[in-house]
This record gives sequence, structure tokens and C-alpha cells, in this order.
Amino acid sequence: MPNDTNANSDARKNIVNNQALRPAQDGMPDAPTTPANAPVNTPRLPSSIYVIGAVSMLNDFATEMVTPLIPILLATTLAAGPVVLGLIEGLANAVASFVQLGSGRFSDARGGKRKPLAVAGYLVSNLMRPLIVLATLWWHVVLIRSLDRVGKGLRNAPRDALITDLAPPLLRGRAFGIHRAFDNLGAVGGALIGALVMIVFSANLKDIVLLSVLPGLLCVALLAFGVREPVKNTPATPMKWRLNWADVPTSMRGYLFTVMLFTFSRTAELFIVLRAHELGASTAHALLLWAALNFVKIFANVGGGILADRYGRFALLVPGWGLHSAAMLGFCFVDSIFTLWWAVIFFGFAMSVSEGVERAVIGEHAGLEARGTLFGWYYALVGLASIPAGLVLGWLWQTAGAVTAYGFAAAVGLMATLILQFGVVPRIARDRVQSQAGSS
Repeated sequence: MPNDTNANSDARKNIVNNQALRPAQDGMPDAPTTPANAPVNTPRLPSSIYVIGAVSMLNDFATEMVTPLIPILLATTLAAGPVVLGLIEGLANAVASFVQLGSGRFSDARGGKRKPLAVAGYLVSNLMRPLIVLATLWWHVVLIRSLDRVGKGLRNAPRDALITDLAPPLLRGRAFGIHRAFDNLGAVGGALIGALVMIVFSANLKDIVLLSVLPGLLCVALLAFGVREPVKNTPATPMKWRLNWADVPTSMRGYLFTVMLFTFSRTAELFIVLRAHELGASTAHALLLWAALNFVKIFANVGGGILADRYGRFALLVPGWGLHSAAMLGFCFVDSIFTLWWAVIFFGFAMSVSEGVERAVIGEHAGLEARGTLFGWYYALVGLASIPAGLVLGWLWQTAGAVTAYGFAAAVGLMATLILQFGVVPRIARDRVQSQAGSS
């Protein structure tokens, strides 16, 4: 009966593809569908999700008053080039990522108590960042930026695990999208205030850094007193300092390595400011460009999260990575401030469509007791790739020019997107079907 055989084969393929793209709950198989005549209780995001978003907004407000000025500081006062900028960003991200691996595991070991580590992380960053006004050599910036990122490392994995703990499983894409939107809203505000203070009051770097201290301290206070962590029945366990790759679900290993590869396409956003400086933009103009980038990201983050919850994580992540690669290619054609503005606006949209979704995939493939650990692995592997990615981009930029650097980023991004679509997604789908078959 060849017709029946073909029909059964098609049905199996449809099951695999559909389940790869639909959100799972806590790493478990999909819940049964609700009958059409049954009452439906629409889940809602708790208020703590929005408070955590406001915390990130205030922190980014403080951060983005200072961070966009680093490439200009390096290129002018400290006489350092693109390789140093790539080293600074790569090393800073690596430091943050490796600290996150430990902080995520530690929050799991403490019975899932995430908030204390997140508070400590925000505090460390906002104490270290203002020290950049003391830098007189480029390696001072490397050291201060790395210490700032230690704070990021302490907070990110526990905070993301806390968002996952708080959000209903069907709304996790939206929760991460909203969080990133608040993040970018703060970045817009910080860059605009920095530009305004420079233009109106003729302020210098020191003035802006001192002004950034206020929102930084407010964000620490808001997280400490404004977020209530959910009560968990998970007992505390001894901290296992030894890393164990076996802690990572097999379905996630290929995904994590593909994200590592894609990191080489994620050129440091600070290179946009460097490109603006090369094209003759003033410091205030560069800050306005930075604000526009983050303004576009606000809407793409929220929209991407909603679409991912509705149609599935990978249904948005794959085209999102493809758009990001196209945006990198677009930078190759920038030859003026005018064309840079258009490239930056498209880049902001492209990178943000799937930014929160990438972490939502992690959240849904880890159980409660190992959620922080899996986020830690995610950030650590991204950090491991950040150093060579930053150095390669900086070296290509300095020796062959910006066009070659962005062309390399576009090619690597396309390669990672194809691997995700044709290698990772089918594997995750097969593993989910087998998990369902084993539990039935």
C-alpha cells in the first residue's frame, strides 16, 4: 500500500517540523491542546517582569551615557585602533560570560534563589563603570571595562533564570522581548541625555560619567526592594564547581555551538560608533546615532517575542539570524553618514527581532533545578567565542578596512543560519518526539 506509506511518512515529517517550532513548557513535551468548547484562562505576565525591565532600563540608561564614548576616547585621547577596541569588547564579554557560568550554577545550588546575585551584579557594574574617567592608557580601559562586565556576569544568568521562573511558559518569548525592550529604552534615554548635555552644556566625558551614577544606583535599589522572587520548594545543594558538559541537555549542545559560531557575526556595536567617527561625525552625532539604533530595537524586541510565542521560537530565530547577516552585508556599502544612518536602522531591527527569542529557547529546555546552569553555559560559550571574534574583526578592520570586516561577519552569520535551519532544528525536533514517545 504505497499511498498509505507515503501518507504516514508525511505525517511523521509534519509532527517533527511543527513540534520543533512550538514552545515547550519547562523543557517538557507540549501540553495537550484545549478543546474548542473549554474555557480558556489566558495567562498574564506578573508585574515583577516589568519591574525587572525597569531595572534594566535604568542600568542601560547609566551604561549608554558612557559606553558609546569609549571608541572615541580610544581613537583620540588614548591613540588606540580597532584591534584594541576588538580586544576590549571581546575580553569584556568573555569575562562576563565566564562569571555567568558560575553565577548561574550558584543560583541553582541555592535552591533557585536568583535575586541576591542579580542585585550584587548591578551594584558591582555601577561602582566600576565611573572609574573610566581615571583611564590614561588603553589598558586601563581594558581593566575597567572588564571589572564592569564582572557585574554583568554576576547578574545576567540569575536574572534570566528569574524571568523564566516568573513568566508563564507560553509567554516566555514575550517576557524576554519586553525585557530587551526596556533595556533598549534605557539605552535610547542614556545616549540622548549624553548628547543633550554635551550640546547644551558643553560637558566633557567626566561630567557625563558622574551624571550616570544616579540612574545606576536607582536600578540597584529598585531590584532590591521592588521585585519579589517566587517561593520555590527546591532545597539548597552543595555547589559543584567542576563543570560538567553532561549537565547540558543533548538537544541543546548543537544549538549552543551554533550560537558560538554566530557570535563571529555579532560585531561589537561599538564599531558603529568607530565607523561614524571615521566618516567625520561629531561625538554628539555619534550619540544620536546610538540612540536611534536602540530606539528601533525597542519595537523589534517586543514584536519578536510575541511572534515567537505565537508561531514558535525557531520560526522566528532562523529568519532573524538571516536578517542579521543581511544587515552585516549592508554595512559593506556604507560610504557616508547618510548611508550609515540607514544601515544602522536596519541593523537595529534585524538584530533585535530574535534577540530575546535566542534566550527563550534556553529557558524552555531546562528544568527548574538546572535553569541557571544552562543559562550560564550559554553565556560562557558565547564569551569564549567573543575574544577571537573581537580580535578577528578588529584585525580585519585595521588591516583591510571596514568593508572586509563586515563582509566576514555577514558570511559567518549566513553559515550559522544554515546550520541552525538544517542541522539544529531537525535534531531538536527528533529529540522532542522521542521524549514524547518515551513518556507515553
